[in-house]
Amino acid sequence: MTHYDVVIAGCGPVGAALGNLLAARGLSVCIAEKHREVYDKPRAITFDWEGMRVLQFCGVAEEFAKGIRPHPGTDFRGIDGQVIKLFDPLPPPWDLGWPPTFTFVQPEMERLLREALARRETVTLLLSRSVEGFRDTGDRVEVDILDRESGETETVTGDFLVGCDGANSGVRRALGLPLEDLGFDESWLVVDALQQRETAIPAKGTQFCWPWRPATFIPGPGRLRRWEMKVMPGETPAEFDDPARVREVLADHVDTDAVEIWRSATYRFAARVGTEWRKGRVLLAGDAIHQTPPFLGQGLGSGIRDAANLAWKLVHIKRTGFNAALLDSYRDERRPHVVAVVEAAKEFGKIVGELDMDKARARDAALEADLKAGRMETRRQKFVPNLETGILHFEEGVPREEQVAGTLMPQPEVYASNGSKRLLDDLVPMEWLYVTTGFEAQAWMEGLEDVWRGIGGRRIVIMRGDFRSKNTSGLPAKSAAGIDTFRDFEDRFAQWHTCASLNAVLIRPDRYVYGTAKGSAELAENFTRLIIQLKD
Repeated sequence: MTHYDVVIAGCGPVGAALGNLLAARGLSVCIAEKHREVYDKPRAITFDWEGMRVLQFCGVAEEFAKGIRPHPGTDFRGIDGQVIKLFDPLPPPWDLGWPPTFTFVQPEMERLLREALARRETVTLLLSRSVEGFRDTGDRVEVDILDRESGETETVTGDFLVGCDGANSGVRRALGLPLEDLGFDESWLVVDALQQRETAIPAKGTQFCWPWRPATFIPGPGRLRRWEMKVMPGETPAEFDDPARVREVLADHVDTDAVEIWRSATYRFAARVGTEWRKGRVLLAGDAIHQTPPFLGQGLGSGIRDAANLAWKLVHIKRTGFNAALLDSYRDERRPHVVAVVEAAKEFGKIVGELDMDKARARDAALEADLKAGRMETRRQKFVPNLETGILHFEEGVPREEQVAGTLMPQPEVYASNGSKRLLDDLVPMEWLYVTTGFEAQAWMEGLEDVWRGIGGRRIVIMRGDFRSKNTSGLPAKSAAGIDTFRDFEDRFAQWHTCASLNAVLIRPDRYVYGTAKGSAELAENFTRLIIQLKD
């Protein structure tokens, strides 16, 4: 039996991203995917800036970005067509280096991720294969993989098995791990169409909060346009197998002669999250462990966050010998985050999907009043929380909402060695970082260097820089002390550093802030806590 560090069931976006992240750090990976070809129809259509940072580590973000469209924002329209709620797009410059929210074509993302996997020497991608059974022996997992074309079965072993096999996950069923129902279960018709000519459609994303048929419009990249329409009481999903019926309901939103329907399907929009995400050496990620209503555009993003969170912990266990109990923090960190996202999406779904006319009018009046009074949060990103638990160090006596720990480190543009501008994560691998804006705070590392190197940590100085007035040749440079030095093109990092009153920050491999330090003693205390958390 061939042995791998990690076996992955499923090569959708989450499984493919996880495989790339693991292989990029040198782990051997086997991925079993039941379909030979990438599914050629769009499913997820909205993604965010945090997910793009993960795709950077996968090596596909730059090419993928050629086909995305920054999200123009969303209007929620009430019974009389009035705007009752909205999300405005954040203008550039963007803290994480990418548009906060954008639309994309999922088959293109999956194609690029698979191509990246094919370039990695430590990845074995088994197509038209599925995980049919497994046995956790305590020190490894034996995995039975069925060739769906020949009918033959082979067995491989892995230190870990990760089920990224979707909402109907066979790995989850075999583990006997239930999903908690968070109280949202509706059928919706989803229609993806290609616009053929100019026609009247909204300029922004639009939630039609209509009791007679709630609906959503999303402007995709290129000519792609999506409508999602609620299956009403008295209707059945099966009746929308008829193309004529699909065009009939779509005609309420667009001249159907102006679009070519790419695909239509009915989906169950559900709100479910697993209680346990791991049993022994077997873990779950993506839709296999949580399902999110689409009203916040965070379903796929949550799965990609799973992959990033899980990847660095598996790498640490394999490369630095940390105890597998580190994986307990995967569930502790990701479940509260996912629950918060699902609950927010569910509440927006309830706003959109109200069917009672009187309640809908009361909703419109209340939301309009909040919007006009400035009481409404109009930034979509505010509904995606920070990390609240896990491998973090919070400052004592500081209110949680003011903590830097658990937030995402900004990603500045910095000067590369040839003087060109690059996003920082393109130049620094997915490792622990000790980051300062000058060399003085780097001296606090004295006596801690061996511990830091022992967990693969890197030391980074991001200095202020201006392309018009400073010579950038020779940057980034590595000093004798092993410190990577970069110059910040627009001083984005320095502005964040100053605004948060920071001296030095410890950054996790997934780019969440572990903790901050204002001196050598506090840095040493942070190190002590970190090593305890990683090893225990």
